[in-house]
Amino acid sequence: MFLVKKIVTPFLLPPGALILLLSAAAVWTFRRKGRGGGWVLLSAALLLWFFSAGITARWLMGRLEAGLAVPPSPQADVIIMLGGSAYSEVPDLSGRGTPGPNTMERMVAAARLQRRLGVPIIVSGGRVHATSESIATVTRRFLIDLGIAADQIILEDQSRDTYENALFSKRICDRAGFRRPLLVTSGYHLKRSLFCFQTVGLAVTPFPCALTTAPGKPVHWYHFLPDADAMAASAAALHEWLGIVFYHIAY
Repeated sequence: MFLVKKIVTPFLLPPGALILLLSAAAVWTFRRKGRGGGWVLLSAALLLWFFSAGITARWLMGRLEAGLAVPPSPQADVIIMLGGSAYSEVPDLSGRGTPGPNTMERMVAAARLQRRLGVPIIVSGGRVHATSESIATVTRRFLIDLGIAADQIILEDQSRDTYENALFSKRICDRAGFRRPLLVTSGYHLKRSLFCFQTVGLAVTPFPCALTTAPGKPVHWYHFLPDADAMAASAAALHEWLGIVFYHIAY
């Protein structure tokens, strides 16, 4: 019964349910001799399945995370934490707004490092919307709640993208005299981040967090089933690849 549940459930929820609907529409179109429309529908179903399969997400993420390692004994005089997303204005224990999942992962890594190294954290991230609090401001509140002293948190709340994260963080480091920054961000985001920091002329030690892949990690049959989380991971990876290409062209 457990195995049946694992196989059936992915096709009762999106994107699996949509794959079934597209496939059924393709069969119905073929039967009405609409070969062109049938192939379009079938191709859409297969493409959706491809990008929602765990094996695809692992491959896309794996190319971004390849060669990354967590430094066993990190050393730094400042931690630069890049913000990702935030849910603005939602109620929270100590205010309004909460970090999104990727920001939360980076925040936890930065807090653990700060406790170990005893150095300040530069929290980099601007506003999601013009009327909302910046990602950095929301994250600062959470870091304080987690026990990080307020005077150990430096806000960089003007950046709107990864390039500006790097540019404005460099200005803070130059003013404060920081020379050995440790860069904390999601593993899949690190290639683009390192390119931006190199472009603005700030040497950093990379510290990837929330890694999702590892060499030799086994593949199971359920990695070929459609899954919403895998679809989101594929979309995040594709967004990174597009960002890398754009930044190499723009900068």
